[in-house]
Amino acid sequence: MRSYVDGWGTHVDLVESAGRQAEARFDLGALVETAAEADGEQPSSGDLVMYRRDSNRVRMDAVGRLVQQLALDPRSWSSIEVVLSCLLQWFGYRIGATDAQTPMETELRTREGVCQDFAHILIAVLRAWGCAARYASGYVYTGSRDGGRIEAEAMHAWVQAYRPDFGWVGLDPTTGGYADDAYVPVAFGRDYDDVRPVRGVLSGEPTRQSHSASLAVTLRAGEQ
Repeated sequence: MRSYVDGWGTHVDLVESAGRQAEARFDLGALVETAAEADGEQPSSGDLVMYRRDSNRVRMDAVGRLVQQLALDPRSWSSIEVVLSCLLQWFGYRIGATDAQTPMETELRTREGVCQDFAHILIAVLRAWGCAARYASGYVYTGSRDGGRIEAEAMHAWVQAYRPDFGWVGLDPTTGGYADDAYVPVAFGRDYDDVRPVRGVLSGEPTRQSHSASLAVTLRAGEQ
């Protein structure tokens, strides 16, 4: 086992195991102190260039028609808030409508998807406007602020847009609001490909594979 920090600033644990394997299981747990997501972090000039360009899953030409229909002033932050709220009206949240390989063009045509899809679309619009935007992956607590526990089958995805006078600002196109201290970011990247929670390489004869995931987020009463 080896640990390192990758080019996106994400902590990575590398595990190698020889021989036949019937199952690989990862159990992760953490106690996290959260804070409001917007901060004064200043990206490097290289980051600003990278987060304004196309990436594997985010292509600005795919949202060209959508950008034209919006007819908004990209220099105004209020325009970004308009797009954030409009996505909720234009796209329906439906689990199973897409998967990790579904291209943006399909999502835009069917207008259905999940948080990953909505994040990619919002990032594409922001980059088309010249705004630096990155993909955020992690967890979000949606229960009572008095304390409680929520369970889900997948991590959550949202967007961080860079505002020169403020820093990175979290935007959640799935809810139409800002990311706050209920969000626990785990990794940032250009798109989903940069922040996959688990990735690996198998050698040997092809076999049928399946995977499952579950997660739980608990808020301690009286704590943030």
